[in-house]
Amino acid sequence: MRYVEIVLRPDREGFHPAEQAIVDDPELDRVAIHHLNQLDDGTIVFLYEARGPLDRARDLMDGHEDVLEYSVSREGSKLHAYIHFEPNDLVDALFRAMQEYSIVVDTPVECLSDGGIRITGMGDQETITEALAVVPDSVDVELEAMREYHPDDRQLFSMLTDRQQEILLTAAELGYYDVPRDATYEDIAAELDLAPVTVGEHLRKIESRVLSEILPG
Repeated sequence: MRYVEIVLRPDREGFHPAEQAIVDDPELDRVAIHHLNQLDDGTIVFLYEARGPLDRARDLMDGHEDVLEYSVSREGSKLHAYIHFEPNDLVDALFRAMQEYSIVVDTPVECLSDGGIRITGMGDQETITEALAVVPDSVDVELEAMREYHPDDRQLFSMLTDRQQEILLTAAELGYYDVPRDATYEDIAAELDLAPVTVGEHLRKIESRVLSEILPG
């Protein structure tokens, strides 16, 4: 069993018109997809986390005929959106690939500022490779990490992907977590030949995962 982290970035039309409307809206930011499922009738259910005005999110959902049902609520600074929608060909193809090749998606799925998503999944190496090969050409696929999956290994550091471990170690070595802080995203990015925004996205995901493990439920 392998543990894989990939980034999927669609072309300018996005994954789906309803989601692309959120990506394009300056008032809203996608954060994560906490649940995703394809129902027996082929329709899709997502549970989104987003940020922005509640009324604006509702207006966007009202404006799309592919959205069959939705509910948007606020919790503090977060929006939680249940969206039941008709998939287009691209979304349907992605779900069929996951099902055909038995890829288990580990939620939450991280939503990126450029319209892409970062997915962590599990499966055997051969089927993961085959599944990535059938992703439609309109989606750019970036394999960020692949390692052995150890279901009984719950040490915090080992829960991170190889790339996350590398970034975290580099951040610590450069003094990012010192008080006062001795390094910035730019310093870490220069050391690893990455974009500062990529470093920031990884560190926020690392910190979120670690906090979720140590805080009481």
